[in-house]
Amino acid sequence: MNLTDLTHIIRDYFDGITPKSYSERIKRWLLSESQKDEKAAVMKQIWDGLAPEEVDVAGALRTFRENRHEYEWGLHRRSRFVKAFRWAAVLALPIIGAVAAWVYSGKYYERKQLVEFYVPEGKIDSLMLSDGTKVIVNSKTTILYPSVFNTHGGQRDVFLLGEAHFEVAKDTKRPFVVHSGKLNIQVLGTQFNVKAYSDEDLITTTLEEGSVKLYDDNYSETMKPNEQIVYSRNEGRMAKHVVRVRDFNYWMLGNMVFKDQTLRRILNDLGSRYEVDFMIDSSIDLDQKFTMNFTAKETIDDVLEVLVRLKKNLKYHKNGQTIKLFKSRKEDSQ
Repeated sequence: MNLTDLTHIIRDYFDGITPKSYSERIKRWLLSESQKDEKAAVMKQIWDGLAPEEVDVAGALRTFRENRHEYEWGLHRRSRFVKAFRWAAVLALPIIGAVAAWVYSGKYYERKQLVEFYVPEGKIDSLMLSDGTKVIVNSKTTILYPSVFNTHGGQRDVFLLGEAHFEVAKDTKRPFVVHSGKLNIQVLGTQFNVKAYSDEDLITTTLEEGSVKLYDDNYSETMKPNEQIVYSRNEGRMAKHVVRVRDFNYWMLGNMVFKDQTLRRILNDLGSRYEVDFMIDSSIDLDQKFTMNFTAKETIDDVLEVLVRLKKNLKYHKNGQTIKLFKSRKEDSQ
């Protein structure tokens, strides 16, 4: 198959006009290791053919990061997102990291490959970056980073969607910056935790050692050890608190600690940890707050029994990986 044929096939796929029976096959082929050079050449050819006003590179990558799970499972997007989402997918597919690096070559990466590291539900993993920075990555988390950081100055940029703990190698000449949406977290050498899932409004940064600067287009804050900043994506505001850091690092050991957290957030974390889906009756108050701890050895059934004891009249029905939460009939009749 020549490059012209490949170009037509890939264009049709990202335009959404490929027959459904072929789309899954094309997707598997794009994600495979075969014909990497040919696929990279086609992606560059498609990119070169775009009018400048057709695509915003930074916006496309941001769109992909914020909607990655929907791309993976093939959910439909509203029409106004189609173009940005199409090219976000082009930029962020693992096999064409070189193309993304090429796009960003003048700004960050100097033609180094942009690597995507993804941890699925129910898993915790780790990686070491080229500068010696150690990263522990929680479930349902994506990190994008250059295979090799620029050794001649500049900053060390990574992109996060999910939760990760960073132990950053000290380098006073090259600040380390974690980007998550509009929020940027800059350090020189330190240990800190960032929680920034796409389906949550809040981005939570907890500092263990060193110093951290958080900033967006309008505000900036500096953190000291044992401080936490909660940033609202919707409001663009930051709130700083003094916390017990270890409460926010237990997840690295497989434990879960919830201190004065809403039921909504607790269920979201439980779903990620145990790979379950919750169906929640509208009568249940998801903003009610709870404090509870679970060890790595406790099962989802153990957790559900604790919830039932803590929340009056709460009942559940478990069917495989789907859990329905509802109120008991006694309360409904009152």
